[in-house]
Amino acid sequence: MPVTVIKVGGSLFDLPDLKDRLVNLLSELKDSQPLLLAGGGQAANLVRDWDRIFDLPQGNWHSLAIQAMLLNNALLCYLLPDARLVLNIREAEHLWRVGLTPVLSINDYLVDTQSEEYADLPTSWDVTSDSIAAWITLTWPADELVLLKSVDLPDTITTDDLSAQELVDPYFAKLADSLPCLRWCNLRSSEETLQLATVTRGKSFQSRNATGPA
Repeated sequence: MPVTVIKVGGSLFDLPDLKDRLVNLLSELKDSQPLLLAGGGQAANLVRDWDRIFDLPQGNWHSLAIQAMLLNNALLCYLLPDARLVLNIREAEHLWRVGLTPVLSINDYLVDTQSEEYADLPTSWDVTSDSIAAWITLTWPADELVLLKSVDLPDTITTDDLSAQELVDPYFAKLADSLPCLRWCNLRSSEETLQLATVTRGKSFQSRNATGPA
């Protein structure tokens, strides 16, 4: 069965009905095996502030920023009763077999995974959870990446435009064209149905597909 990496944007963690919206989305993606990742959100922004105030060594702030994502991963596991934290592919496959949803521990995966095809991610504030999610999608390898965001995707856009318009981090464009499929969903949408916008390999916006009640 196809694997879908679903990155839950950090900006969504103040959404009161986040649980219900995620449950609805997962129910509509039932033909694939979901792998959830959490963005850093306000926790990662706190690390940015610490770095600005204390001028933290590069390795230190990078480690703290990753731990911020782990905090939000734990919240996902709390919100979704069928979600469990996993460290690697083997543990994720076990959860899929028993009908549970894996939430990937990003730090463990980044430390333990080496790829001859894709270089390690640079330690830079230009690399956030968007690029991390793309790198995980490529190295897993998964069949698609779904970015859950707080804004709609413009009707005509390329993967390069995503970074230029600050919808994703600056490094993301270096990975996006290699993704087998990239989809975008405004999880805050007030529409009755969730809309997924599909952008593939740097081409323009392709389609909007209704995927169920928001």
